[in-house]
Amino acid sequence: MKYTLLFVLFIWCLLPFANAQISNKSENDSLLYIFQNNDDLLPLDKLNRTVFRTAYGMNPSGFGDMLNRFTHVPLISRDSSDFFKSRKPNDVHIVSFMAPENDSIASLALKNFFQSLQKLPNEKVIAIIFGIKKYYNPDHIMGLPFSNCTSILYCNDTTSHAQQEAAQLIMGARKNSPPKTISPGIKYILGFKQIEQKEIETNGRLRYANASSVGINEESFKDIDSIALNGISEGAFPGCQVLVSIKGNIVYQKSFGHHTYESGANEVNNDDVYDIASITKIAGSTLLAMYLEHFNLFNVDDSLGKYIPELTGNTGYQKIIIREMMAHQAGLKSWIPFYIKTLKDGELNPEIYRKKQDSLYSIEVAENIFIHQDYTNYMYDKILSTSLGPKKYKYSDLCYYFTQKVFESILDEGQEAFLHRAIYEPMGLQNIRYNPLRHFNKERIVPTEHDHKFRKQLIHGYVHDPGAAMLGGAGGHAGIFSNTADLASIMQLFLKNGSYAGNTFFTELIRKKFTKKQFENNRRAIGFDRPRENGGGTCDKLASQISFGHSGFTGALAWADPKDEVIFIFLSNRVHPDQENWKIRDMNIRTDMQHVVYKALNR
Repeated sequence: MKYTLLFVLFIWCLLPFANAQISNKSENDSLLYIFQNNDDLLPLDKLNRTVFRTAYGMNPSGFGDMLNRFTHVPLISRDSSDFFKSRKPNDVHIVSFMAPENDSIASLALKNFFQSLQKLPNEKVIAIIFGIKKYYNPDHIMGLPFSNCTSILYCNDTTSHAQQEAAQLIMGARKNSPPKTISPGIKYILGFKQIEQKEIETNGRLRYANASSVGINEESFKDIDSIALNGISEGAFPGCQVLVSIKGNIVYQKSFGHHTYESGANEVNNDDVYDIASITKIAGSTLLAMYLEHFNLFNVDDSLGKYIPELTGNTGYQKIIIREMMAHQAGLKSWIPFYIKTLKDGELNPEIYRKKQDSLYSIEVAENIFIHQDYTNYMYDKILSTSLGPKKYKYSDLCYYFTQKVFESILDEGQEAFLHRAIYEPMGLQNIRYNPLRHFNKERIVPTEHDHKFRKQLIHGYVHDPGAAMLGGAGGHAGIFSNTADLASIMQLFLKNGSYAGNTFFTELIRKKFTKKQFENNRRAIGFDRPRENGGGTCDKLASQISFGHSGFTGALAWADPKDEVIFIFLSNRVHPDQENWKIRDMNIRTDMQHVVYKALNR
């Protein structure tokens, strides 16, 4: 083990011969070294476990900020003994050491750093050292314990950019390719003892990079800024988030405007979450259908009656083929305004609603509004009593009322809980959830409409769609809130055919099956929207015919194009303060932004 320590020490002294900065134009991995990676801990794949960090010497804030873009990684004091005692064997503890410049006792501090690791025997420990320091003394380092470190990294730079790249390496958003040769000086010191550097590949997580890293001029996306700002000035929406990913690299992520038009309203930040409305159909329901089909628990060519016979009974709905239904080809009515029947003289019927929650009025619809738990049954009875139309394309929210019932009957668990536990959490997604008030600070949630007809309040933290609200905020057709980054990760999962960060959720065969056109005179795929045959439609006219995605009533768009591995995400609350504001559509804001991206790619 002492040879490993000598190796690290002499790299600090000799690395100026091989030192290189990370280029904006290409990956230069000589900056980052991995000397130990037991159990193939790096890159971190499944993130449904606790990850935390402690810092010795200076706190590398750029490192911490980038880690937190991927999952919640709190900075914990080294004195938090109670916290450390509660850790589990699968938890990950990231410890960093970065000495201040001109620190004459840096090597003593480094000694304390490694000795402290002996106190953490039940965790997976990633140790990372930043910077070339001339004050490190071999006598202080020789024989220090590396054995309880699962992974050991060295970064020969302390800049914020280098720290961010180190974090992206740990999370699998970038690869590490060590130099083919080691300097003669290090070989001389090591003698016959050779220490092999560890090479790791990306695990598929989106990387944060500059546009130049994919061969695009940074100025190419300036028109997106102009379109966003013009949309705000014209009153199309009070604010928005926009993200562009190309070939696995997030090359553009910006937020504009405010949460509302009111003076003093919160500015939109990249971590704020929006109601994504019908994008729930792909980011939730269709994703879940693909997952269940992969594990042979579900078949899109089965009938509704196979899974939920107690619900469909002997009605015509029992024979509906799920493929037809998810492609909006089953003859269902577009939607039903369920809430209207719950009003009495324009106000909430007190027999159906209460202002306080109790054992019967248990479903939360909005602030201080709780609906009777049995009313859901009435909603489904209402759908089932509605005659089916001809089997031709007709967009319908009602399809996804049934997929939710199907999935929950298979899983014996709510769609909301299962999605988070089995998919979102392992992916490390921390900004995408149903019922956001249960998970996020209200200040991070962007409000939608002033609802003057139904709930008589500003809808803030509750789903905008009335039907989903009456189901408790978690519907198959609506209810998910997200920021652009987490939604982009879902779209990247589709682009990568179900593989993401060491997880396999479905296969390429399933992805292609679900994203292709299903029926004549119907552009839709299974769950996904697609371009018109002559191009355009929900997406820009330059999007390829193999692209797919979905829009959201609240003013959102998520689109992925396998041709150039392009992801475009736009989130807004165009329904604030009134859902009758359609300027976002009339001004072609989303598709014009998408057009800028394709022009930058020379489409």
